[in-house]
Amino acid sequence: MSHPPVLPLVPLPQSFVATGGRRPFSPQTVRVTAGEGLESAAAWLSKELDRLSESSAHTEASELVVDLAIGAAPEAIAVADGIDPAGTTADERHVIELDEDSVRVTGPTPRAVLRGVATLLQLFAAESPTLPLGRIEDGPRYRWRGLMLDAVRHPFTIEEIDRVVELIARYKLNVLHVHLTDSQGWRLASPRHPLLEGEALGDVITAAGWDALTVRAEQRGVTILPEIDLPGHAAAVMRAYPALAADTRAARLGYLDPGTDGVREFIETEVAELAERSASPFVHIGGDEPFGMPDDAFADAVTIAVDAAHRSGKRVIAWQEAGRAGAFGQGDVVQYWIGSEHGVDADAKKAELPPEAHRFVDVMVEMFAKAPGDLPLAAASGRQVLISSSDVLYLDRRYAEPAATAAGEERRRRLGFPDYPEKTLRTMHEWTPEGLLDGYEVEVAGVEAALWTESVTGFDDLAFLLLPRLGSVAERAWLPAVTEWEDYDMRIAGHRGWWDRLGWGAAFQARPSDTTGEETR
Repeated sequence: MSHPPVLPLVPLPQSFVATGGRRPFSPQTVRVTAGEGLESAAAWLSKELDRLSESSAHTEASELVVDLAIGAAPEAIAVADGIDPAGTTADERHVIELDEDSVRVTGPTPRAVLRGVATLLQLFAAESPTLPLGRIEDGPRYRWRGLMLDAVRHPFTIEEIDRVVELIARYKLNVLHVHLTDSQGWRLASPRHPLLEGEALGDVITAAGWDALTVRAEQRGVTILPEIDLPGHAAAVMRAYPALAADTRAARLGYLDPGTDGVREFIETEVAELAERSASPFVHIGGDEPFGMPDDAFADAVTIAVDAAHRSGKRVIAWQEAGRAGAFGQGDVVQYWIGSEHGVDADAKKAELPPEAHRFVDVMVEMFAKAPGDLPLAAASGRQVLISSSDVLYLDRRYAEPAATAAGEERRRRLGFPDYPEKTLRTMHEWTPEGLLDGYEVEVAGVEAALWTESVTGFDDLAFLLLPRLGSVAERAWLPAVTEWEDYDMRIAGHRGWWDRLGWGAAFQARPSDTTGEETR
């Protein structure tokens, strides 16, 4: 990987060869041209230049032409591994040539050019109104580079989810996986089960709203992946339709028992409706944390959901516990999330709870005790694995460093799942996908971070938990080489100005003396 340390880019390009110094530019004098099929890329770049023109003073700089065109992929950059979430074989490798008079972005597909535009957006938004002259050759390590957003426990609106799409596209992530149902509520409108709409914590997401989100995300090269979480986490379903909770144990522990009348039909119908909403070849059927559910009942429920998805022409992705059902087919994906540090301190948890809840703690312990067998099972069955280890990819984890401001420190103490140990920004950057797989030889589909929102009260809380850690995720999913923390920290610091302009100004900032510290606990 060839590059100077001054490029303010995240992810860092795989190759940058400088050919000179830097070229001043003014956003008011940049002109964009684009070939056929690249209208979305051109519109995105033009929109950002307009935004910069409004917020920056006009400077004397000659016209700069940015040309977007279909062209050959750079042969020195390896073809990406993993699974394309859009179901295509779109090559995302691209070239950016920056000289005194023009910038030219070329790649073999519209998505390749979109990734090059994401790089330009960062360069144009940098604090210095100059561009480095040279040649960038770039492309991703993994095809699947995602973020899971819990839109149930905090009911983000479609407009807010749109803002998340805009952010992740700038970091060359290409999947927004939206968690739409849980015990707390059911966000996605269901024509066949309309009473579910009474269980949404916020506005129900309509089919029209969801479809419009999907189209807008596609224009940014982002695939929207919907998830309904079954058969566990189903308390909202049973509140809406009490007949599905005929089994008192199932009702108490919050899972749908396929032996209960109506449950099979409910799962089949909802998975079919989910398939109608998904423009991706995938649907996510959940399958995590079936606390206290008998193994055979769980396997039956997962099989019903998988079969319904396959009948709808979709491939399945599900949390790793679902792999135990033995129902996955060729092309289905296991999402590995239970990291090596994830577990339950039974004694400590029981001390927090009344005696009648202690049995629930025991069933949690039993479920997590099975997790070490999930990766070997995926390897033996030939299933591809999406890496989402809670050790470093769950972004609802508290920061170990004190915040730079009193308001930030209040957020730091309030936000995040309290059972996870606090970790520094450095630790959340210094990992590799291989290091998370415990030595198992599995085929990797890609990398996806997750952000659960039990503690989130608004959009600024989301910004605080997501940034700057999202950049580390993007860099690990994009680059085959490991980047040093100090270099990354310097590059991401230059992004705070455009975070502010885009409404992400509540991002976490550590006290300066604490940015390189180790864990505090």
